[in-house]
Amino acid sequence: MDFKPVFPNLNVLWTRWSAYQIKPHKWGGEYLVPAEGATDLTYNCAEQSGPLVADALELGRQLRMGTPDKNRLCAAFAARYGLLGLNAEKGEEATEDPNVPPCYRPLNSREYGEDILIFQRSFMMLYQHFLTVQGELVPTPNPRVMDLSGFLNYRLTSGPNPQLVWEVRSLESVVRFAYASMISAESVPLKVCKNCGKVYYNTHAKSEFCGTKCRNYYNVKVFREREKEHN
Repeated sequence: MDFKPVFPNLNVLWTRWSAYQIKPHKWGGEYLVPAEGATDLTYNCAEQSGPLVADALELGRQLRMGTPDKNRLCAAFAARYGLLGLNAEKGEEATEDPNVPPCYRPLNSREYGEDILIFQRSFMMLYQHFLTVQGELVPTPNPRVMDLSGFLNYRLTSGPNPQLVWEVRSLESVVRFAYASMISAESVPLKVCKNCGKVYYNTHAKSEFCGTKCRNYYNVKVFREREKEHN
C-alpha cells in the first residue's frame, strides 16, 4: 500500500535499533529494549507499509498459535521496524528518571522499552481482526475488544500554497492505518499462503503462495496425492 498518492506528505521518521533483548524490571514485568551495543537508525516507516503490515499480521499469527519462539520473533520484528511507541499517543510525558519502567523513558532512546505482554497483545489484536475478515472468527459483540483505532494528527501550513502535513506519533498508528487502508480496499493485497499459512503482502490478485519454495512444495504435494489416488 503506497500512501504517497493519498497523503503525499506522510513522512513518519521512526527510530529502530539493530538488536533488541527482553529484560525484567525491578518493579515487575519484562520489557523489550535495545540490546547492549545496538546501533540506531532513523527511517521513514510509512514508505514500505505493505511488508510492515504483513509482518505485523504474521507475528500476530505466530503469537496466537503459541509459538515457543515468541520472544525471538518479537525482538526480530523490533530490529526490523522499531518498537510501537505505545505510550506516545496517550500524551504521557517521558522522564529521564532511571527508576521508572522503560515505557516511560524518552521515545526512541536507548533507555526506552515496551512491556512485552502489551507489545504482543497489539499484534494479536490485529491478527484477530484479520481472522474476522477471513471469516475464520466471529466478530465479538463488544467492539472495544478489537478496537483498532489510531491517531492521525495533521498540520495545515499557511501561505499562498498551504499543504496538509500528517504528523503520526507512533509506529502502531502507522500499522493500524495502513492495515485499515489495505483491508478495506477493493483488491486486498494481504494474502494467506496456500501452503504454509503465512500472511504476506502481494498486490497481484491471483497470488496464492508466499514464495517459489511454497508453490513448488504445494504442487509436488498435490501431484503425489493424485498419484496415490490413481494407484
